Amino acid sequence: MDSNGAGAGAGDKEMRMLKQRVVDLEKENQLLKKSLFDLSVRFNAFIAANLKGASSHSAHSRTPNAFFYDLDALDDDAVIDSLVADDSFSTTTALPLSAIPGAPSLASSLDPAAVSVAVSTIANSIKKATDVTLDFAEPEIKTSSRETRHFYLKHELKGHSGAIYAIQYSPCGKYIATGSFDKSIRIWEGPSTTLSQKEVSILKRHTLNISDVCWSEDSTQLLSGAYDQTCKTWDIENGKYMDSYDCDGFVQCVMFNPIDKSQFYYGTTRNVLGLMDRRKPENALILRNDAMINSIHVYKDNSYVLTADSNGFLKTWDIRAGQPVQSVLNDQTRKPISHIAVCPMANAEEEPRYLGINSYDNVMRVYDRGLQPPETVPRMIHALKGHKNKNWPIKSSFHRLKEGLSMPKRASSHDELFGKGDDGVETSDKYSEPIMLLATGSADPYVYLYSLNSNQGSNDLLQRLEGHTDRVYATSFHPTEPILASCSADCTVKFWYSGRRKIPRQV
Repeated sequence: MDSNGAGAGAGDKEMRMLKQRVVDLEKENQLLKKSLFDLSVRFNAFIAANLKGASSHSAHSRTPNAFFYDLDALDDDAVIDSLVADDSFSTTTALPLSAIPGAPSLASSLDPAAVSVAVSTIANSIKKATDVTLDFAEPEIKTSSRETRHFYLKHELKGHSGAIYAIQYSPCGKYIATGSFDKSIRIWEGPSTTLSQKEVSILKRHTLNISDVCWSEDSTQLLSGAYDQTCKTWDIENGKYMDSYDCDGFVQCVMFNPIDKSQFYYGTTRNVLGLMDRRKPENALILRNDAMINSIHVYKDNSYVLTADSNGFLKTWDIRAGQPVQSVLNDQTRKPISHIAVCPMANAEEEPRYLGINSYDNVMRVYDRGLQPPETVPRMIHALKGHKNKNWPIKSSFHRLKEGLSMPKRASSHDELFGKGDDGVETSDKYSEPIMLLATGSADPYVYLYSLNSNQGSNDLLQRLEGHTDRVYATSFHPTEPILASCSADCTVKFWYSGRRKIPRQV
């Protein structure tokens, strides 16, 4: 047999082996799905047993309707595949409620402690039943030379013993707050160009995982929300707990009134948009949505609140009227929205014009709201891909670089990216439109950094930041300097610096 014939025979044999491997993997996949279905039955029985026991001690306990994973009804086996493929699923992480069919309605009637134990139990069972290594596809980054890597890893913070879900820089830029699955909030001294990081305080009063944190505008107080169905306030100047406020449902998001820190807003799994006045907590305002509220943004003048929900809608609520005045569907498939990010304006008093919307369809959309929202309908100007958001509560953040009419598809240097002219002086007076960086977490272990301008479709995946070892839940830019913080299921916080030695002055 000649060499060509031998090569063809070898190729056919390899093809047959590959086909057989596919068949074997498909059988294995079906067995895993059956195992997960059986686990869901055990999970349901576990919840019912816990609630039955608790009902004998509490007249307020309610037995929820039974629910199971309906494998035939899942969208492309989204939940099953995400569980099977997650090699790092452990007691430090938990599948978000919005990713489980039927869970939001069930969660509203469950005892949080029972849910926490049950989730940990089933997570450990899944971990033992599956041993699949994650295989992440490489995103397309057109230029990968060292010179174009605008951000690099500078610091790492360790201290949390569970996945870190929330992170936010204080408005003054001096501190950073993190909220974790370990039920604690930690305040860190934010690293600068000369100082190393330092833990300032550990805040412990919540009894379940922290879902969100928010600073007051003067950076003196912190607001936290958690799955223990409470919001809590903290005096950061003195490192002291202030008060706790009961909420209707697991708290998904929180935000202070920008002009009055005695008031704050929150969103819950029971479809509640709440306004709490800390001076008169008995007069709390409750607005009902038709879906779980995952993220909120309060307008600068406190006249409107923007919500993002599990049905994929962005709604603008008139607080005085107590109803939405605008509703925008983010995605035709109605995938849940996990987060709203806003890009700050040059004038800090102005309402942000640009929104970044994280969605479970793995597409991040950027909207232009115009100069006087909500009088105009938000216009989508970018659809960003590369990161992975499916079934996980991923969050993002903006950094405003400079004013500009346009931006090159890829900045060729840091001076070009950060707007520094040949004479070493920032060139912001030459431009009229903001240029932005948008950093998002991802269900893989990376931070994705996009460069954007105000022209529709003019965007680029600038850089993929590597350093975390598990999914990245959230990011937060320093309020004035190009320093990025990210938090992860690997229980660490990482700080990424601009490649330039001198931090550019912001406009």
